[in-house]
Amino acid sequence: MKTITTDFYVDPKFNPVFQGDITSRTRLAPGIPMAKFLGGAGDPVTLTHILENSDRLRLAKQYVLHAKAMKTINSASGTKEFSDYRLQVVEGLYRPEAGEDLDVSDGINYLMSRGQAVVYELIGEDGQVALEKTFDLAVYWMLNLNFKKLILDYDNYDPDGTLNAQIILIMPEIVPPWQVTYANEVETRYNNNVQVTEELLEIIDPTTIDAGT
Repeated sequence: MKTITTDFYVDPKFNPVFQGDITSRTRLAPGIPMAKFLGGAGDPVTLTHILENSDRLRLAKQYVLHAKAMKTINSASGTKEFSDYRLQVVEGLYRPEAGEDLDVSDGINYLMSRGQAVVYELIGEDGQVALEKTFDLAVYWMLNLNFKKLILDYDNYDPDGTLNAQIILIMPEIVPPWQVTYANEVETRYNNNVQVTEELLEIIDPTTIDAGT
């Protein structure tokens, strides 16, 4: 994949630098406040553990990159391919436990604590994860979005053995004021094991095959 170093353009209306104190209400894009990335579905996280506004600002700037990704799906200006689906943050800001000292070796949790990584699910009209469309979304982002790394993450950890799919989107760390280096790496995982790199692999739910569908 081609590495790109560039300056990210942010709409001045949504530039966190110009919005004073950073809170969960800080707007990062139309209809996308900071709160969208604080925790995940049913597991909200506050900013109270981040005392310095400079640290909150750094976090908000990172989430501006993710807000751009969400706009490709959850906005009137986004692609119509996913108009019947909802992009949901299931794991956003990671708050370390008391005594937990994260570093880069902690992988995704470390990146989530810095606002670089967010875990998404694509939800259909039935309220369930849309497996096939999740693969399509990963392909769409691979072709139309810049990022540090995109991981199409499958698992069948559910007790009934059904397949689940998430997209872990990792954005580059912003070098002030807004310089970014996109590595645009892609990877597919199944039950935390890497299946392929530099391409995406669609994994089919074995329970649907058994059912003859």
